Amino acid sequence: MWSQTVDMQGAFDKGLQYHYTDKDSAYFYYEKALVYAREEKDIEAQVLVFSYLLNANSNFYDLVSYGKNISKAEHLINTTPQLDTVYMGPYFKQNLLFEKGAYHYKLKDYSTAERYFYEYYSLLKNFPVESLTTVEIDMMSAIFSYLGLTHHHMAKYEEAEFYFKKDLQWITTYQDSIPEWESVSFNTKKLLSQTYEAKGRLAAANSLLVEAVDFYAGKVNNPRHKNNYLSSLILLAENLLEQKDYKEAISILNKGLADFKAENTFQKEMFAVLGDAYLGMKDFDYAESYYDKSLKAYKAYRENKTHKDIATGYGKLARLSLEKGQFSRALEMVGFAFANSGLEVTSTSYDINPDPNKVFSKSQLLDLLEIKLRALEGLFKKSNKPDFLQSLLQTNKDLLQTFQLLKMEFESKADKQFLTEKAYPIFERMLATTFLAYQENGSDEILQLALDITEANKDFILLEALRNARATKFGGMPKEILEKESQLRADISQLEKNQFETGTSQKFSNQLFNAKERYYSFLDSLKTAYPKYHSLKYGAEPILLTELKKEIRKEDQAIISYTVVKDVLYVLVFSSAETQFLKIPFSSSEREKVSRLYKLISQPGLGQEQKEIKQLASLLYEQLLSDVLNPLKMNNLTIIRDDILHYLPFDLLISDGQYLLETKNIVYANSITSWAEIKNHPSVEENKLLAIAPTFNSLGKEEERQFGQLLYNDDEIRAIKAHFPLDSLMAENATLKNFRERVANYRMLHLATHASANDAYPDYSYLAFSENNKSENNVLYIRDLYETNLKAELVTLSACQTGIGSLQTGQGMLSLSKGFQYAGAKALVHTQWKINDKSSVQLMDSFYKFLSEGATKSEALRKAKLTYLQNTDDSLLKHPYYWAAYAVSGNNSPVSTDNSFWYLAMLLVLVSIFSIWLWMKKKRRGGLKSV
Repeated sequence: MWSQTVDMQGAFDKGLQYHYTDKDSAYFYYEKALVYAREEKDIEAQVLVFSYLLNANSNFYDLVSYGKNISKAEHLINTTPQLDTVYMGPYFKQNLLFEKGAYHYKLKDYSTAERYFYEYYSLLKNFPVESLTTVEIDMMSAIFSYLGLTHHHMAKYEEAEFYFKKDLQWITTYQDSIPEWESVSFNTKKLLSQTYEAKGRLAAANSLLVEAVDFYAGKVNNPRHKNNYLSSLILLAENLLEQKDYKEAISILNKGLADFKAENTFQKEMFAVLGDAYLGMKDFDYAESYYDKSLKAYKAYRENKTHKDIATGYGKLARLSLEKGQFSRALEMVGFAFANSGLEVTSTSYDINPDPNKVFSKSQLLDLLEIKLRALEGLFKKSNKPDFLQSLLQTNKDLLQTFQLLKMEFESKADKQFLTEKAYPIFERMLATTFLAYQENGSDEILQLALDITEANKDFILLEALRNARATKFGGMPKEILEKESQLRADISQLEKNQFETGTSQKFSNQLFNAKERYYSFLDSLKTAYPKYHSLKYGAEPILLTELKKEIRKEDQAIISYTVVKDVLYVLVFSSAETQFLKIPFSSSEREKVSRLYKLISQPGLGQEQKEIKQLASLLYEQLLSDVLNPLKMNNLTIIRDDILHYLPFDLLISDGQYLLETKNIVYANSITSWAEIKNHPSVEENKLLAIAPTFNSLGKEEERQFGQLLYNDDEIRAIKAHFPLDSLMAENATLKNFRERVANYRMLHLATHASANDAYPDYSYLAFSENNKSENNVLYIRDLYETNLKAELVTLSACQTGIGSLQTGQGMLSLSKGFQYAGAKALVHTQWKINDKSSVQLMDSFYKFLSEGATKSEALRKAKLTYLQNTDDSLLKHPYYWAAYAVSGNNSPVSTDNSFWYLAMLLVLVSIFSIWLWMKKKRRGGLKSV
């Protein structure tokens, strides 16, 4: 392979000696070997030396040399047509994709890095595994690891975990072909720990890191493993910081610094984490000292050029200044951070916020803007100067824009949910500062901002589903592309469901990996090929205050939107008469009242608890509604609940000895935006109703409506039939298969069946259907509804806990009813606890009676509840458990299209007009004759 030039061989061997220990010496000898190889025109030698030189650049994190040598290697490839015939030539060409990915990863340009790694992976995966060389098998592991890292740094944690676990599986399967496979495996575990930590799984992360540190400590004398050891120490220290074990974190980092005083590639990172530890201990002097050391080291490393690392360093100093109450200095540091946050950023002070489309990292910008917001808030409270207030409001607007753009970059619902939870404290502060401004100047502009803030962090999963229909219609997407997207989603859904139902994770993991990989790759292609579709589907259009007021005037109603923030409630009230922005105390005591009331009303009692129920209902009315409703005269209320308020039936609250039920029609919504969007969702024109009443074999307690026989669900269907013409699926015909075949053709659906809420896995809450045979599934999961298209005006879920599920930050209650809205239902009637089968018959009979007479959904349900109370003599059966569980959410318009009355009225009008016309005609003729 080598030419006979002894000097070239000798230079290369010398380079190998210093490959992990002495950067300058390694570079010197490799460069010398390259000169000899070029003189000899030995392409094989140039390929080999370049491969090792690039590896050394990467190992020493020497990005300047790395970038230059990648360009030189690319030039060699482009100017050497015969390279494919040279030993290792084709591999060298492929491997350059990996080197480009690694280079951009170290530059923290993660999206570019991901593109190169995925391009290389796409080449390798097209070959049968048995045909891969040991080098390619080893490289495949490295690619999985890097794909996990790029996704991690873009905060796409579900996808990051997905690639890291795939890598661990790959290493285990092909360990014989991977050099030092144990070390490679521990490195991936170390990386997976970061993702666990980011997702709050600190114990799992800690376990992996302790294993990694112990493993690499035994190999620390090997230069190849020194970086792995040091990086493991840093990650373990960061995990300890999350657990507030600051002293242990400091001890670990100091040991690493002491053991490797010279040639410590990670020294600058260690200084930064030490600063974080001392800041956690409120030792501000030490924290500042280490932050300064870290920033100085990063500036030298980055040659004082604009870089994300330098922005991070200034951001840490800004946060330290906040903790010290030095708000002006915090803003000064934020200005320096802004100046280093992007190559195209022109901001050189804190006055002008960077364009989020021009920064290195939107996540970093989000953090910097939050620090600025806190500093401005502190300065305004001290000085009360209007300038600070205006800057504060503009920062809130820019925070919103950055958050919305960042959210559009995420494909996974889990990652979007994580972003929402991470950003929630920022939204709390935004809301608090906007309320501060509203108290100074209660303008519509500030009210619009408050509306935007409360809506931006609510209900994005449902809103994306609603917007998907619009994107499909107006996004210019070919039908076959839409069908492919739907099929890819369905494939993932089915595989995940198989795993859940069988209780296995390994059996379907390869299939699931491949299915997700196809889906995420497909979505990436849509961003560039169909940008309009992607924007319509994932973009966020804020609801305008002017448009909202027009909608409210049409329906003579008030909208009351609650946002729970620590010990307060922020309440936005919109009505045709006025608007309000309120701040109401809401301590742990009030939370306990809600929990206690829910416990009392969600189970039947013996009467003695009625007094406590009324007492709590009165106290909560005073707390939640007295200031809100006092100026309002309208009877129609749309309530957006948040957090624990999802457990509260508002019509049960008591004012002046009366249930709110007696005077107000109440409908619930997930957010104001989804309430407005849902109005435009298409529904079936013809007023057809499909009623489903499955049968179950075993006897059970009827009031629990669990998996025993339902004694009255067929009575419920017969009662409805008296008011609406319907098709029904009863007893053994009420199978999931029959439901799926017919569900899209009905304007109304009524399901009288069993339901089960799954708090641990909310996507697997379900409705039960009759068993057709043992081989077919008879439950409909929430996640099945994500792939279902409905055009129903109303879905009534007359089953237990269909409106209750897992509470998630920003999403509210993940329940079966939410799943049906995701599928396209415009309105839901659902239950808030396990209901009584017998009383449900009476309530549903009355509900559909009033609905058939043209009442709105909330009015029909209110009248049904009042009718039940009026017709029930037994005081025990007047307990709220028996009647208060049902609630309406979504579009409140009437559903009845029984036009017989209107046809008759129109006929009478036409007859009258015709009679008058005849009479006038005769009169005119009579007049002519008399003339």
